[in-house]
Amino acid sequence: MRLKHHIFLSTALCALALAFTTPRASAVVDDAHSAALEAAMDAVKEGFKIRQEYWNGNLVSGEQKLVKHQFFKGGTVWFWLGSSTEKVKMEIEIYDSNGVKVASEKKSGKDFTSLKLTPTKTGTYLIVFKLTGVTKEEIDWALVYGWK
Repeated sequence: MRLKHHIFLSTALCALALAFTTPRASAVVDDAHSAALEAAMDAVKEGFKIRQEYWNGNLVSGEQKLVKHQFFKGGTVWFWLGSSTEKVKMEIEIYDSNGVKVASEKKSGKDFTSLKLTPTKTGTYLIVFKLTGVTKEEIDWALVYGWK
């Protein structure tokens, strides 16, 4: 009986010590991600589902970023590129697997640009974007997508 009490007490003390040494989770606000999500709100009202997964990072002004994505014939997909960097100019295009630019609908706002595509064939496409117009070393960005 004494051994069970000792094991219980040791386990309880270890758990208590672990509770005080485990780092607390903290919330981080990603303003570029927020800008992209805000830009997506109209499409959400139209029935588009936004993926939780997204791409983000920093780019030097004028540098291009490529993101590969699988599209399926008949589906409609929106991509929203957001940034919290003021006065940044955002350009976004989409290319098929042969490197041919694909026609798409585009919209832009103060802190985002977006494109909408309904692919005519299933395949891997490249979303290519560039951020320019500012002298900052690095420009934050986030790319969100949704489908219907």
